[in-house]
Amino acid sequence: EQLYDKLEAFPDDFKSEVLNYQDSPSPEALERIVNGLLKYHAGDTFEALKTAHGNDVRLVEDLEFDSLALIEISFHAEEFLGLIIHIEDFGGINTLGDLLKYLNDRVFTPPSISG
Repeated sequence: EQLYDKLEAFPDDFKSEVLNYQDSPSPEALERIVNGLLKYHAGDTFEALKTAHGNDVRLVEDLEFDSLALIEISFHAEEFLGLIIHIEDFGGINTLGDLLKYLNDRVFTPPSISG
């Protein structure tokens, strides 16, 4: 119920994606959630740029996200995906593709065992 309260401002289809992800995480579901978050923050601009450039959409240059928007996205990622993105991690994340790779690596790649 607490998660549902945090989703209140989001569209119903996004809420469903997040709730389904909680039950059955997958890289495809993660991508839909990330796309939904970026659309929530950038609106129709995201849709147009995603159509034109795919995962090469740049977060700062194209979507004009400032540090506040990136912090909000990192908070939402923590709430909806269960992982923390430190603001300094955004230094190496320039595009939607970079963000998806970063999140997929954090969620779906097992840590390597060094010995």
